[in-house]
Amino acid sequence: MTRAARHLSVLALITLVLPGCKKDPEPEPEKEVKTAPEPVVLPDPGPVEPRFDLTGPKPPETSTVVFSVDGALTPLACFNKDKGALASGADCVGLVAEGSEVYMESSFGKKALEKTGAGTTTSMCADEGAIPVANLSSGADYDWAVWPKSLAPEFTQISPDTWSDRGARLEEAESTAVQAAIAQVKKSAGEFQPKQKASIDIDGDGKDEWFASAVLINPNDPDTYLFSGLFMAPGGDLTKLQLIDQAKKGADVIKLFGAVDLDGDGKRELWTGISFDGGAGERIVQLQDSPKTLGKWTCGAGG
Repeated sequence: MTRAARHLSVLALITLVLPGCKKDPEPEPEKEVKTAPEPVVLPDPGPVEPRFDLTGPKPPETSTVVFSVDGALTPLACFNKDKGALASGADCVGLVAEGSEVYMESSFGKKALEKTGAGTTTSMCADEGAIPVANLSSGADYDWAVWPKSLAPEFTQISPDTWSDRGARLEEAESTAVQAAIAQVKKSAGEFQPKQKASIDIDGDGKDEWFASAVLINPNDPDTYLFSGLFMAPGGDLTKLQLIDQAKKGADVIKLFGAVDLDGDGKRELWTGISFDGGAGERIVQLQDSPKTLGKWTCGAGG
């Protein structure tokens, strides 16, 4: 064997014996693992709000009634189509026949259409002349009701947030204007405190009227007020603040609850409330040259 042949044999042997000299196989490409897409979770829509047919005649083509709801329907005020005038209390009861459909709603969005019962009853706060409704006598709770149901779209309820501590805060200019308006009614050194701030268009001109409820705290008795009243600024003009209603008792606070056009004249009537330690009441105020209250406070409130 020649030297060249021996070289080739040794190299072949080294190639077979040394592992590092062996060519590793090419790695197989990883297989793509297909995964199912994550399921789309839709948010819970919550309870479905009932839809009511609230079409029908509107005032002045029809008589109307707005009610306080307290275990029965207590008429606050009404429009008598035949007389062409607003009225309150007992004058409204006869407008609503037994079996009439009334619409009821609460500030929490609860709504219902129910039929009136026969005769009259007494509300839970002892108002006589209330109209019974089976749903109410069994414990259902609402804030207001109207007849006919077609009046409901004309009704606007003010959010309770407007009389929370945060919602009632006034800007400096607003506070100055209200205090000046109070001074025209009551000269007093009591501490000023706002109780509500709200806005709503009353006359349909596209400009919100501005409302504020405020008190002057009695320095000798912080639980009573030297003054308590509700003011309105037409079109939001603070230079034209008008006193809408004033409490007679020392611990009463008047608030704006809502508004509704009872007679279809384009100007809404105000649904107001009065609250005190242990009770509350409601009534309607008609806006004329000077505000006119329609009927007494419900539940014997306000003195």
